[in-house]
Amino acid sequence: MAPTLTLFLIIFLEGYVVLSTELLAIRLLIPFTGSGTDTISIIIAAVLMPLAFGYYAGGRFKTRKNGTHKSTVRKKLLFNLVVSAAILTVGLSYVFLNWAVESLFLYRGWDNRMLLTALYSLVFLVYPVFLLGQTVPLISNYFSKARLSVMAGKILFFSTLGSFVGAVFCTLILMTYVGVHYTVAVTIGCIALLVVILSKKIVSRESVAAIACLIVALGVNSAPAMERYNIVANNKYHTIQVEDFGNMEILRINNNMSAGMDTNTGKSYFGYIRYMEQVFIDPIIWDVSPPRDILVIGAGGFTLGITDKKNNYVFVDIDKDLKDIVEEEFLKQKLGPNKHFEPVPARAFLYQNDKKFDLILLDLFHGPSKSPEHLVTKEFFAQIKDALKPGGIMAGNYLASPDFSDPFTIKLDNTIRSVFNNVNRHIVDPYNGWVDRPVWVNIVYSYHHNPDASDAIYTDNKNSSLFDKPQ
Repeated sequence: MAPTLTLFLIIFLEGYVVLSTELLAIRLLIPFTGSGTDTISIIIAAVLMPLAFGYYAGGRFKTRKNGTHKSTVRKKLLFNLVVSAAILTVGLSYVFLNWAVESLFLYRGWDNRMLLTALYSLVFLVYPVFLLGQTVPLISNYFSKARLSVMAGKILFFSTLGSFVGAVFCTLILMTYVGVHYTVAVTIGCIALLVVILSKKIVSRESVAAIACLIVALGVNSAPAMERYNIVANNKYHTIQVEDFGNMEILRINNNMSAGMDTNTGKSYFGYIRYMEQVFIDPIIWDVSPPRDILVIGAGGFTLGITDKKNNYVFVDIDKDLKDIVEEEFLKQKLGPNKHFEPVPARAFLYQNDKKFDLILLDLFHGPSKSPEHLVTKEFFAQIKDALKPGGIMAGNYLASPDFSDPFTIKLDNTIRSVFNNVNRHIVDPYNGWVDRPVWVNIVYSYHHNPDASDAIYTDNKNSSLFDKPQ
C-alpha cells in the first residue's frame, strides 16, 4: 500500500471510530437514561466540542526533545490512540455501565438521567474524543505542503467518509446483525488496527497494549458475558433480558420491566395488564359479537390478549426482531394467527394508517424519565382518537403520580384531557393518599369515543340536569 493511501486509511478509520463511539454511547445509555433529546444532546456536545479542541491542539503540536527522549508526531499519535482505546474499552462496556449505574450512581442517589449522562460523558467521552480529534492535524504533517487546498479537501473527504460509514455501517449493519456489544469490539479493533499501522514494529509496546484492549473488549462483550446478565438479544433498538423466577418470568427491554408471565396460569403477572384485559378484552372474547379490531401500541412481551383467539390484534413496535425474540425466548410459543405485528414507529404507523379500530391499547410508558417524548403530545393523542371507530375505546397505561405531585403527571393529564373529553382515570396500584414523597403507580386512562358527545355544561342560569338524568 502506498504511503499516501495508508495516511488516508488512518484518517478514514479515525472518522469511523469517532462517529461509532458517539452512536454506541447513545445506544448503551438508553437502558439507564432513556432516549430523550436532553440526554442525546449532552452526548453529542461531549463529542463535538472535544473534537474541535482536538483539531486545534493537534495543529499546534510541535516535536520536542527532552534529553534522550524525543516527542514525535508518531509517538504522539500512538499515545493518543492507546489511551483512547483503554478508556473506551471500559466506557463502552455494558458490564461496567451496569455496575457503575446500579452499584454507585443509584446507590448514592445520583439517579438524575441528565446528571448520569453528563458524568458518563465527562469521564468516558471527552478525553478520548479530544485525543482522537488530534489525529487529522497530526497526520497532515506527513503530507506534502504543495497544493495545500487540494490536500485539505482530500483529508476532509476521507475523514467525513469515515464518519458516514460509522453512522451507517455501525447502526444498520453491525448493531442489527452482530449486536451492539460486538459493535463495540469492532470499534476498539479499528483503534488497534490504527496503532499497528502507525507502529514501526508490529510487536511494540503500543501495539501490544492496543491488542490487549481489543482482547478485553471481546471478553466483556462476548455472548457468555451477556448471558450472565440474562441478555438474550441486543440490537440497535433494544437490550432484551429474560429472567426466570420460578413461578414468574420477567421480560426486560432496555432495563425496564416490559412484561411478566405467571408460569402457572400463562397470563400476565402485572396488575395493570390484568386490569386492562378484565375490563376491555375479556368481555369481547365471550360475547356473541363479531371479532373486534384491536391496536396495541407498545408490543412489549405481546402479553396483552395472550389468551384471546377470537379478536384481531395489530401490535406496533419499532424493532422488527422483537416478535421473533419474544416468541423464542419469553413466550416459548408462536403468537396466534389473529396477532399481526407491524415493526414501525408508532407515529409513522398512525400517519400511514387508514384503518379504524374498536379498541386501542397504549402500553408505552416506563416512568416519566423514560417516556418517549413524541408520544405524550396533543398531536399523538389526536392521531389515536382519529383511529377509533365510533363507540371505540382507548385505554392507556402510564406510570405517574396518583396525586399529581409532579409537573409531568399534571401536564400529561392536561394533554390527554385536551384531546379526549370525558376521560376516565383509574389508579390500578394501591397507594397511600397521605404520603408526602413522590410515588409512581400504574394509572389507566380510558376513553369511549362518541363523536356526537356534547360539550355543554350546567350553570345556575341554565340547568337542564333534571331532564338529562336517566329516567
